[in-house]
Amino acid sequence: MTALLIVDDESWVRDTIKALVTHETSPISHVDIEEAKNGIEVLELIKIKQVDMIVTDMKMPGIDGKELLEIIEQKYPQLPVIVLSGYHDFIYTKQAIKSKVIEYLLKPVNEAELFQAIEKAIQFKKELEQQQMNYPLLSIHRPEISKIIQPLLRGFYFDFKESNINQFLNRIHKFSTSIDKPLKMDESFVFHLQQKFLIMIEEIIRDHQLRLEDLEIDLKIFNLYPTASFGQIIKNQIEIGQAIISAIERNKSQKTRINLEDIKQYIDQNFDIPDMSLDIVAKTFFVSKEYLTTVYKKKYGYNITEYIISLRMERAKQLVKNTTMQYKTIAEKVGYEDAPYFYRVFKKYFNISPGEMRKS
Repeated sequence: MTALLIVDDESWVRDTIKALVTHETSPISHVDIEEAKNGIEVLELIKIKQVDMIVTDMKMPGIDGKELLEIIEQKYPQLPVIVLSGYHDFIYTKQAIKSKVIEYLLKPVNEAELFQAIEKAIQFKKELEQQQMNYPLLSIHRPEISKIIQPLLRGFYFDFKESNINQFLNRIHKFSTSIDKPLKMDESFVFHLQQKFLIMIEEIIRDHQLRLEDLEIDLKIFNLYPTASFGQIIKNQIEIGQAIISAIERNKSQKTRINLEDIKQYIDQNFDIPDMSLDIVAKTFFVSKEYLTTVYKKKYGYNITEYIISLRMERAKQLVKNTTMQYKTIAEKVGYEDAPYFYRVFKKYFNISPGEMRKS
């Protein structure tokens, strides 16, 4: 019996996944399903019930998917996690890689991809159990491997910055093929290697103002879990590096690295998120706050912070005039968790309080 925990704040999503995994075509023949609406419920369930694997959304109230993955990584590192997300976002992807998730899938969920991810999770559990019974020794000691790898890692970012990219890829590829048999690395070393690589990738993407979509690469390439062979890790890193090279070259001919219409649309759709800000927008689109502020104001005549406030206030005005909602509820609806602060912003923006506007 496999104990599967499905995590999503929307019941219809949980029901959909439940229907898929209990269908006769599912790779799990006998499954016991538990459900949770958020990260808090997950942590409570893990304490009192057996959980063999988790399928979770990323954006949830309370403890969201990002924070949940961090906690699972620290407290339950042997628990396989499959992420389902409606967000093609490098911040979420970064946390998924850092937490060594089995698979990162985009909504709407694809049955074949979900089943494949579940099979990976099952295989991961089997290999982990086998390791616990007979933990394999590395044919090369970890310090010796580190001594060989470190010069490559140290040169990685420099090579990208200096455009000696092909030279770097050839060097690391030559090293990987010199190993006769792919090595099974211990979990801590694989984690260390992935983290170094991930930090470098993020810096390069941010410096060149790329988005994850620009890489034209399957998210599956990021799914390296502890049982991956060293050869597979190197192969995947080379593929990611080549994708970044291609994206940088495509962007060289563009005067502007960002699409301001996309950014404006993103704000229009998410202005009611409590932490929506210039900082969040800049991180989402991998561009500096200073540069974004300059080009956005030049195009639209106002800055991003002003635009977010105007969207919130106009929406609040509609709710004040056309509903009987309490002002605290209206504040939450437009992205303010602090009702008194919302009241002050509203009065400053309209030169009239919400109560006075409603009476008029």
